[in-house]
Amino acid sequence: MQQSNVKKFAPLLATISLLMAGILPSSANNHGDYNTYEPAILKIIETIKNGELNNALVLTETHLQEFPKSRVGHLLKADILQALVFNPTSFTSSSYQRTKEIPISSETTLGLRHQIRNRWLHHNRDQLTHSKLPASLVDMGRHKHVMVSDMSAGRLYLYRNRNGEPELVKDYYLTVGSAGYGKEYEGDNKTPIGVYSIYQHIPGAELPDLYGKGAYPVDYPNRYDRALKRTGYGIWLHGTPSNTYARSPWASEGCFVLSNDDLLDIEKYIDVEGRTPVILADEIEWVSPAELDQRRERLNRTIQAWQKDWESLNTQAYLDHYSRENFNFGTENFNPWARRKEQVNAAKTFIQVDLAVESLFLYPGETDMFVVQYQQKYLSNNYAGATTKEQYWRRESDGRWRIVYES
Repeated sequence: MQQSNVKKFAPLLATISLLMAGILPSSANNHGDYNTYEPAILKIIETIKNGELNNALVLTETHLQEFPKSRVGHLLKADILQALVFNPTSFTSSSYQRTKEIPISSETTLGLRHQIRNRWLHHNRDQLTHSKLPASLVDMGRHKHVMVSDMSAGRLYLYRNRNGEPELVKDYYLTVGSAGYGKEYEGDNKTPIGVYSIYQHIPGAELPDLYGKGAYPVDYPNRYDRALKRTGYGIWLHGTPSNTYARSPWASEGCFVLSNDDLLDIEKYIDVEGRTPVILADEIEWVSPAELDQRRERLNRTIQAWQKDWESLNTQAYLDHYSRENFNFGTENFNPWARRKEQVNAAKTFIQVDLAVESLFLYPGETDMFVVQYQQKYLSNNYAGATTKEQYWRRESDGRWRIVYES
């Protein structure tokens, strides 16, 4: 299209492009390689920022030929066409800024600009995410892969267990609840913050179109959620409807959502039987590999001290590893339980405890709390048994880590 004709018809074409961004037929197919989707968008934004609007228009039209369901692509095209007549669009302006306090729906222009912003910000800090690790990934234990979200940035990171050390496999653009994150009750349209695991796969053929190519439910509410009386259910990792490629960052009813292409990619790493962990964090704390190793060592020493005091038959030292004020998340009296433990230990001549940590994660959204799952083998003079256990530990005001929940 010649530049003079672009200028003449830009307002009309921009309107049509915006309408396409909101109303795309489900029969529209994308034929592009999904690995090129985000790089193409980032290249368009960079070209616009450099003031090369005609080149940006060519790139956008190529992107839309490959991904006709790209609502962001249609919005970028509309911005470019408007800019060719009026003023260049600034992708660092306040129209692209976003705070977690203001919910927006998936189908608004503001929502699409939020998506552009998240993709661009991730692009700018990509080097950080490859040189540092999430502080929550203290010990992946037996798990081959773990997912970690940064919901404030709209990103889901996939890590593999490389000889006990987390290694980034790849990351994905992520959509969360239309009201943000920090779920408290059923119907609040927020995505929960916490540590969960995937326990099921539901094929897309068994679901409404909203869920795309399939769904992976997670075990919300977990024990901590229930202790805090959080309600709701049906929190899934799932795909996108057939009439769009990627939804806006805040658009679901509380689920966490990937494009269908990304969902089909990440499912290669999901182990339903092994219950792949998902850490839904509001914001990731990034630390160096050395610092993560130090945290792993410190927290494992904390658990080993509890184990040693249990085996020593020094019941008071053992009981001091448990929180008196916040026992069982503050829902149970510590004293009756402690008296039972004293009676049990009085009948022991020896105790031997072997632990194999299956996972140890700092709990997102909380200050100084971690959750550990482990296989426990217990042997004493009058009992032997093996079980899978879970503990929540919190650092208390005296600086000591203590168990606030055990099952």
